[in-house]
Amino acid sequence: MTNIKLHEVIIMLSKKKILLIIILVILVAIGGYFLINYHQGKSSFSGEHNVLILCTDPSEQRPGIGAVDMAFVAKVKDGKLINTTPVYPGGLAHPTLSPPESLRAEGVDLLYLHDSLWSDDLDNGTKIAQEIVKYHTNMSTDMVLVVTPDAIDAVVGAVGPVYSNGQEVTGSSIEFLRDDQSSNGVTRGNAIEGLADGILEAANNNHKKPALITTALDQYTKGNIQASPKDKFSQFLSYQGISSIVG
Repeated sequence: MTNIKLHEVIIMLSKKKILLIIILVILVAIGGYFLINYHQGKSSFSGEHNVLILCTDPSEQRPGIGAVDMAFVAKVKDGKLINTTPVYPGGLAHPTLSPPESLRAEGVDLLYLHDSLWSDDLDNGTKIAQEIVKYHTNMSTDMVLVVTPDAIDAVVGAVGPVYSNGQEVTGSSIEFLRDDQSSNGVTRGNAIEGLADGILEAANNNHKKPALITTALDQYTKGNIQASPKDKFSQFLSYQGISSIVG
């Protein structure tokens, strides 16, 4: 009887040891992933950089990811956000390029920022968007992030509760933004800025910065956040996120 109990204890200890080893391997893998990307990001994004953020509305049917609903230029320094400058797409057109034939067929004569992601060639679309923003604002950008409402909804759920302009963000973020505009008379840019500020404040106050980073990476893998250049996103996010947490 004593021998059987001792054998059972040895099996239990073995199982716990195996489980511990598995957990350690996972933690090392995740930590290694972030640390590798952190060091690569530090090499690429140390100092001051501008990142163009394009907020899209997929409800407007087109071959690409969606219409550019609003844009921001985010200035980061050594992995930390310094400020954001809103860029309203209305009336901002490319100085030389013409719209594709499918867009001209709809009566559009100029290639506007709103339609810069018209095609399914994301890298070409983001390049066009950067050129339009540069021409009209004189702001050069190093990287472009394209964000869909699904990504914003996921981030709000991860760090919430989130409050924007005194209201809790519930349900669809894009419907919340539209309601904020119609009910409170704010511009689309101010509504999105209020939501972005609310997300960052919630992440800080609720101690959920790691959740913000991991959710952003998850949404990236699902295609709800896209980036150009593609290989720089995980580096940027790891560097910006770890620098913010440590700082």
